[in-house]
Amino acid sequence: MTLQPDPREVYAFMDPAEDLARARKHELVREVKRLVGLTAHIDVERADRDELAQLADDAASLADRLEPLPSLLEVGGMAAQNGPQGALLERSGISGRANPLAPPMQWHPDGEILRGWATYSPAYEGPIGNVHGGFVAAAFDDLMGMAQMSSGIAGYTGTLTVKMLRPTPLGKRIDYEAGVERVDGRKIYVWAKSRDADTLLAEAQIVFIAPKGGMPR
Repeated sequence: MTLQPDPREVYAFMDPAEDLARARKHELVREVKRLVGLTAHIDVERADRDELAQLADDAASLADRLEPLPSLLEVGGMAAQNGPQGALLERSGISGRANPLAPPMQWHPDGEILRGWATYSPAYEGPIGNVHGGFVAAAFDDLMGMAQMSSGIAGYTGTLTVKMLRPTPLGKRIDYEAGVERVDGRKIYVWAKSRDADTLLAEAQIVFIAPKGGMPR
């Protein structure tokens, strides 16, 4: 009988130490995030057009400097890495500290419960002063994808249901919790909740479907 791979290996369920090289990349990521936020909120009706053109040239120059650097795309991309660079807490678009797209959400196991937290900047705004619903749903998908690990198997998202009870505010710490409800064959049922302090913001349920042969490494 062939054993399925441990999902914690497949998904690199680890919290990599921040060595000097990783710390430098994290610094770059933080500055890129700052650029994204500032760029998104430029008031084009008042900004100087020549200054905007110069900024675009400067951004192009920075991209030109980044382009020749060693890239994970040359070795299969971020998800294909077996070491710390493949850990979701580094690469995920939601929880990755090395991914400029991520808020990021951070998380840690607490017994059978996975707890997470995130603070969303204005770059994630949907309704005035609140997080876009798409990012609310994505955060749950990411968190529950990790929470399913305690079941001993892992799968792909099948059905995600999010009940948004109240708007999720920007600029405040949002706390999350998630856990496995049950496993039925290849189906893993997971629940999750988000809160602003003691105020319940949203609830989610997800069904993950494990492949017949297990998740690919």
